Amino acid sequence: MLIDATPEAVYSYLADLSRHGEWDAQTGFSVVNVSRGPVTQGSFCERERTEIRSAPDIRGAASNGPVSWVRSLKVVGCELNQGLDFETENIINGLVISSESVSFRLFQEETGTALVMTGGRRAHVPGPYYLVMLLTGLVQRVLAGLFVGWLFRTFPRLRTNAQLSRIKAAVERPEGLAQRPA
Repeated sequence: MLIDATPEAVYSYLADLSRHGEWDAQTGFSVVNVSRGPVTQGSFCERERTEIRSAPDIRGAASNGPVSWVRSLKVVGCELNQGLDFETENIINGLVISSESVSFRLFQEETGTALVMTGGRRAHVPGPYYLVMLLTGLVQRVLAGLFVGWLFRTFPRLRTNAQLSRIKAAVERPEGLAQRPA
């Protein structure tokens, strides 16, 4: 995605870990813990939300009730103004059920910054949830090979990633990064 801002501005926004929730696909979380100082390998941010839903337990069964869902983000790589690598664990009621890796690469362009995002998911819990994650991954790969490529060629607007669009909107705001939402 092309962003009308310098790589320094885009990197600064991505490196502000307390703002991770503004562009993350999972919404409704509150920041409960964030590392201080400049972002380096090992910096972290934890966001949490509580909801009523069915959640896996240690045995792979499910139970209904209040669920504490923590998204624990850790920086696993960073190159100033060039790239950031994140590892996010999804922890439900203290049990790590999955993790995601997301990498951002920034490239200077004549009119701004090209931002490239890559990533993947891994399930950690055996049982029904793990099987659903495996099946979902298989279906995604098959659909991507058969259908998504055709859609992207036919409808170029579909190439826009929602998370990248939120990052672009935040960085390109007229008031810039100086004003933060409460």
